[in-house]
Amino acid sequence: MRKRFEYKTVEIKSKSVWTMEVPINEIDEILNRLGQEGWELVVVKELVGMGSSLSSLYTFKREL
Repeated sequence: MRKRFEYKTVEIKSKSVWTMEVPINEIDEILNRLGQEGWELVVVKELVGMGSSLSSLYTFKREL
């Protein structure tokens, strides 16, 4: 039988327009909570506008 997965994408926005200011402990809390729910981080995509990081998209998967 083939494995089946579901996916979830979480956007974490920067606290400032000029820099990607997100407290590391905030990111850790999100990652740890989702990990406890069975989600596995597969990719992080940084969204950039006008030369500055605006936010990051964290995509997770877990087996159904």
